Amino acid sequence: MTMFSWTKQDTYVARICLGSFVVCFFFMVSLFILVDVFQNLDSYAEKIDQLPEQYRRLGTLLVGAFHLVNLPFIYLLIAPFVTATAGMFAVSRLMSANEVLPMLFTGRPLVRVLLPLWLMAVANAAVMVGLREIALPELVVAKDNLRHMIKEGEVDRVVQNRVLRLPGGEQVFFERYHLQSNVLDYIDVRVPRKDSDLVDSIRATRAEWRPNSEAGPGWALTSGRVLRPDTDEGSVLAFLSLDKVEAFTPTTINKRLKESRELVDLSYGDLKQLVTEQPHVLDYTVELHRYLTFPLANVLLLLLALPFAMRFERGSRAERIVYALVVCGAYLLGDLIAQNAGRQGLLQPVFAAWLPTVLFGSLAVVMFDTART
Repeated sequence: MTMFSWTKQDTYVARICLGSFVVCFFFMVSLFILVDVFQNLDSYAEKIDQLPEQYRRLGTLLVGAFHLVNLPFIYLLIAPFVTATAGMFAVSRLMSANEVLPMLFTGRPLVRVLLPLWLMAVANAAVMVGLREIALPELVVAKDNLRHMIKEGEVDRVVQNRVLRLPGGEQVFFERYHLQSNVLDYIDVRVPRKDSDLVDSIRATRAEWRPNSEAGPGWALTSGRVLRPDTDEGSVLAFLSLDKVEAFTPTTINKRLKESRELVDLSYGDLKQLVTEQPHVLDYTVELHRYLTFPLANVLLLLLALPFAMRFERGSRAERIVYALVVCGAYLLGDLIAQNAGRQGLLQPVFAAWLPTVLFGSLAVVMFDTART
C-alpha cells in the first residue's frame, strides 16, 4: 500500500521536476521567439506600417499576440525534448545534493523514487494529445491571420493558385482566395455531367460568397460564364447557387485547404479523414500514426536519458544535460529518417511511423533496467 501512496518525498521530487520543466520549457521557447524576432524585426515593422490604422496602432503587440497564440504549436514540437532535458536536470540536482542514494536506502526502487518524473512525462503526453485535438483547431486560424498581418502587411489573408476537388467530383481552380471576406479571384469550376463524360466549365473574374441572397446561398459572379464543350457559345451566369455545385461553400474550401496546411496543425479526425479520402498520399498516413507515437516520446526519451544520469555520479550537471541533448538528437534524427522513408515509399508508412518508437523504446527499457543504482 505504501508503495503507491503519495509522500512528502514525492512532493519534494515533484517540485524539483516541475521547476526543471518550467525552466527548460521557457528557455527553449525564448530561443524560438528571440531567433524569429531578431531575424524578422525590420520586416515586421515594415509590414505593420502597411496595415489599416486600427491594426497599425497596435504595433509590436501584434508580434507578441502572434507568438502567444503560436505557443501551443511550439509546445507540440518540443515537449518530449523538454521532458527529457528537465528529467536529466532534476536528477542531476538530486544527485549533486547526494539525495538519490538515501531515497533508495529506504527500500524504494528507482522507478518509484522517480514516480513524479514519470507522472510529468505521462501528463505532458496527455497535454500534447489534448492540445492538438481540442485547442489547435480553434487557434490555427488566429495564428495564420496574425502571421499574415505581420509578415504580409494584409488583414485579409490570401491563398493563391490552388486546385481543390469537391466531394461531388467537381474541381475548383482559383488564382486567389480571400479567407476573411470569402472572395475568389479568377475561378474556373469544372463540373462533370452525370449523363456523359463531358465537363462543363464555369468561369468568372470574381466570386463573392452570399449566404443570404434571394436565390439562397451561393456565389455572386463578376463576368461569369458557363462554357459547354458541346456548344460553341457560352451562357452568362451572374449567380452560382448550390443547386449547380452542391458543396461549393467557404466551409468546404477551408476544409480542403487543410490538406495543404502543416500536418502538425491538424487534429486526429482531420488526418483520419484525409487518409480515408486519399490513401495514396503517404504523408497523411505517416502523420496520422506520428500523432500517437510522438507523445510517447516523453516517456521513451526519459527511459533513454536517465541511465546516463545514474552512470555518471561524479559528472557535472552540464555533462548530464549534454547527454540528454545527445539522446534527444539521436531520436530526432532517427525519427526524421524513418518519416522521410515512409513518405517516399521506401518503407511502409505505418511501419515507418512506429519504427523509431519500437527501436528506441526497446533500447530504453534495456538501458533503464540495467542502470546502476
